[in-house]
Amino acid sequence: MFNGYNGKVLFIDLSSGSIKEERLPEKVYHEFIGGLGVGVRVLYECMKPKAEPLGPDNILGFVTSPLTGTGFQGARLQLVGKSPLTGGWGDANCGGSLAVELKASGYDGVFFGGVSPKPVYVYLNDGEVEFIDAVHLWGKDTVETEERIKDELGMRTRVACIGPAGESMSLSAGVAHEGSSFAARSGLGAVMGAKRLKAFAARGTKRVPVADGERLAMLHRRYIKDVKESTNFVIPMFRKWGTCSFFEDYLAAGDCPIKNWTLSGKQEFTNWANLHGDSITKYEYRKHACRGCSLGCKGWLAVDKGPFAVSKAAKVEYETLGMLGSNLLIDDIEAIIKANDICNRGGMDTISVGSALSLAMECYEHGLITKEDTGGIELTWGNANSMVAMVEKIVRRQRFGAVLADGSKLAAERIGRGSEKWAMHVGGQDLPAHDPRTSIAHGWGYITDPTPGRHTTTQIMDSYEEQIPLSFIAELEFPQKVNMLDPEANIRVFAVSSDLDQLTTSAGVCWFGMVTETLPLIDVISAMTGWDFSLVEGLKVGRRIKTLRQAFNFREGVKPGEWHIPERLEAAPVTGPIAGRKVDFKAMKKIGYGALGWDHETGKPLKLTLEELGLTELVGQLP
Repeated sequence: MFNGYNGKVLFIDLSSGSIKEERLPEKVYHEFIGGLGVGVRVLYECMKPKAEPLGPDNILGFVTSPLTGTGFQGARLQLVGKSPLTGGWGDANCGGSLAVELKASGYDGVFFGGVSPKPVYVYLNDGEVEFIDAVHLWGKDTVETEERIKDELGMRTRVACIGPAGESMSLSAGVAHEGSSFAARSGLGAVMGAKRLKAFAARGTKRVPVADGERLAMLHRRYIKDVKESTNFVIPMFRKWGTCSFFEDYLAAGDCPIKNWTLSGKQEFTNWANLHGDSITKYEYRKHACRGCSLGCKGWLAVDKGPFAVSKAAKVEYETLGMLGSNLLIDDIEAIIKANDICNRGGMDTISVGSALSLAMECYEHGLITKEDTGGIELTWGNANSMVAMVEKIVRRQRFGAVLADGSKLAAERIGRGSEKWAMHVGGQDLPAHDPRTSIAHGWGYITDPTPGRHTTTQIMDSYEEQIPLSFIAELEFPQKVNMLDPEANIRVFAVSSDLDQLTTSAGVCWFGMVTETLPLIDVISAMTGWDFSLVEGLKVGRRIKTLRQAFNFREGVKPGEWHIPERLEAAPVTGPIAGRKVDFKAMKKIGYGALGWDHETGKPLKLTLEELGLTELVGQLP
């Protein structure tokens, strides 16, 4: 054990039931920080190359970060593994409190290999591991599963689990925690299901040593004060509504998808107010927050009566409103609350579900599929009842739901007849509710990040001051204004922001915690560890993490250079707030690869870059 970390991780082989503890040198933490970074460092070394994503050689990791357990906002839990969606690097993270209990149990991460002979859940209690039969839980939804496990182990136990979607290895399956926190992307719920690992539970009482506890406490007080006094308009929006407060602005900007990305702007979705702010929080009966968070954007909703009644459902997030709402021309918020709850309980990524449904509705509109194919469900645009009915089928992988359960790419391959052009994905991963022609940095991230089609890798829209702390902007010497349509002008900002995202994610910070004017992240890492740490070094850590994730893709035979923005989104919109805007994403990707130190055409990390980042020995010769 050394300052800020337990200094060790746990390897659990589900096939044999063997357990191995491994100590990591401080150098690994210094170079990769934690969470995502330590996760890719461990998997690159320990996972057999070309492992089948749903086979025994894939390794699924639950990893904590240096900020975990400090009381600072956003102690995230990071999941890592090989993605069955893309065939390459996969990761997903969520809030809640499991990360805190995992770290307090004496380990910085737990890595699962093999396949259990029968369904099990694994309990880590203050360093002691127990395998518990989960046959009685197989088939139960995520809420029932967590409740049963807490009944068996104690209410203080924290649980991450899969639902029916993960059990049936749907590639859109995620991992659920506390009913409202989801590591939803990359299909890692399917990996958990393939391993017959129903749940991972943890409880702990240990504390890691801190280099300068007094300074850490002072930094925490200052951060809380900054949050309370922040003039960033996003803070009160978070506190009052959560991310559902974004819907109107994103729709107005042309960022939010309408009718499978064929329309743009508020004028095309006139009942938008049904899906925004108070229209959702009027169903909220209690707010809640992730452990240590001072923002508290979450809440519990109830719909008392009607066909979409639900007694306790997680507050609907922006991505879900976009993908299950305007994307399907559905303006019935009660139906969306119900569909979101079905996905949450089933353990399914709402982004992928919404994307697959919009593909299906477009196919239905053009006669490629009929009521006979869908089991009598009329998949017409704006049909709330049909949307909810089909979400049930998708989550349970029943009938036509099985066609859609792995995302739009595979759904289009199954439907055929030219439907591929309506499948809105990059590299097999469905696009989130951000139009790359509006959020151009997101578009750059969709095609350059090692996990394609992800909106959390480059958090910049027209004004990066709203997404990056002002204290960081000053030190980074960013230009006053970024010209989003000029690759030469914006790529450095995009690349450095991406490095910052890798660092903050690996440190355990929720992106929403970065909207204050200041974020004492570098100082906190130094106070925790005793290192003489700087932002420049932190950005190099971020670039190292991203580059190793990309090297993993090449080792596994993935060709990121072939990823592209869907043809529909490469064309300029005809109407709406960004009418006529055409972005040359191909040029942007080439320049972006160069800015990251990768080959302009293929995206393969250059030898010089690997040397500069100290990755040459680990990575070796890439194909």
